[in-house]
Amino acid sequence: MDPLARAFESLPGGTAGQLRAALAADEHVTHVVPAIGCVIALTDRRLLVLREGSAFRPKTGVRDWELADRPVVRSGLVRQGTGSLVIQSNRDVTSVFVRGANWEDALALVGAVRGRVRTLTEAKASRPRREGRKTDG
Repeated sequence: MDPLARAFESLPGGTAGQLRAALAADEHVTHVVPAIGCVIALTDRRLLVLREGSAFRPKTGVRDWELADRPVVRSGLVRQGTGSLVIQSNRDVTSVFVRGANWEDALALVGAVRGRVRTLTEAKASRPRREGRKTDG
């Protein structure tokens, strides 16, 4: 079994099922990182945080950010065995805490998010611009 499949199947509680339910039929998971009270997943088009339990908002326990919307993910320092990730998109900011044992996987996820956002931004910038409306005058 490949490492991603092993990580996916070892998710706590019903998180694996929750992740499967949140995915589109043609969406592919590339990174899964267990965190404290949640799981962070990266697909080919979205970053997701799946909260354990349903008491968190949103009621589904799933927060997601389209990579096309250019979310910013910053990693903090590992202190006393826990590191933090901050996910920001527009005015929406979410913090996630990751145990030191999963920190390397979290940093790999951050690097993958940044790379995909950069690729999407460059692709958008290289598209030819549409002509504006012509006006008389």
